[in-house]
Amino acid sequence: MSVKMIDITSKEPVYREAVARGFLKVDEDTMSDLINNGVSGLGNAASIAKITAINAVKTAWRYIPLLHPIPITYVEARVHYEKDGIEMAVLARTRAQTGVEMDALFGLFTGLLAAWNTIKGCSRTCTPEWVTNFMGKKVQTCGSSRVDGMFDIRVVNKVKSEDSVGLGIEDFVDNADGPPIVTMFDVTTEPTYYGEASAKGFIRLREETVELIRQGKVEKGDVITVSKTAAIVAAKKAWEILPLVHLNYLTYVNVDARVIEDGVEIAVDTRNVSNTGSAMEAVFATGVALLTVWDMVKKYEKDERGQYPHTVIREIKVLKALKTPAV
Repeated sequence: MSVKMIDITSKEPVYREAVARGFLKVDEDTMSDLINNGVSGLGNAASIAKITAINAVKTAWRYIPLLHPIPITYVEARVHYEKDGIEMAVLARTRAQTGVEMDALFGLFTGLLAAWNTIKGCSRTCTPEWVTNFMGKKVQTCGSSRVDGMFDIRVVNKVKSEDSVGLGIEDFVDNADGPPIVTMFDVTTEPTYYGEASAKGFIRLREETVELIRQGKVEKGDVITVSKTAAIVAAKKAWEILPLVHLNYLTYVNVDARVIEDGVEIAVDTRNVSNTGSAMEAVFATGVALLTVWDMVKKYEKDERGQYPHTVIREIKVLKALKTPAV
């Protein structure tokens, strides 16, 4: 089956705008820290999320294989702290021959992941558990995390016009504040670990779109193979775009993609040998795979107004994150 980037050479550039929103579910103790003090874990999660999102919108084409590199003319990112998590909105604008919604979605996803990485760690109410690692050894891990996962990543509005500007995100209240604290975790004296992680995510699609994927009739090509490949590449490049993630020696990445009744499920397993784990790499790879699926089938998901009323990345979660001392 062929794979192709859609030819937009002869199309005229017009004004385009997209707003994407999503939610990071976080334990209430951590959210209390963020709401009251503005920082938790490695620093100011909102500020880190916003700057990461803006940079990600401009570079989305590097990670989603069939996405066109378009001139981004404006990006705005807002964060709203709630008792049980972080809601985020990203607005992107351009004048181009193709839409900007995938760029906004990638910025949103990456911004939320940067916030996740800032506050990740064991919950204060953590109950240790014994589990078996990939080598068959019993290791102790935290039974609960500060972050439950990402939920409901979607495009809430999309504009295509000859000259007018859309509504933007004026209705989204940014209530996140705090001191300018940003710290990369120091792993200099950490031992070398065998790390392993598993993440899973799901994108809901129209039944008609799912059938096109099954039959191999998507215009852009083989959705499953392209999304798997994008995930593997993304896992190795997570450190480039997530500011607080270390350059990691990944030794294994496996991607499973299942086409099910109402969408596509992606599962990613990573292994590494270094001073830290690879959970963020697994999550980043999962999200990139899901966004690649969305990008390849977006023409079938739009309604008559060019919106995405049905399409949503319902969840992205970490299933396992282990570190075993190498010696």
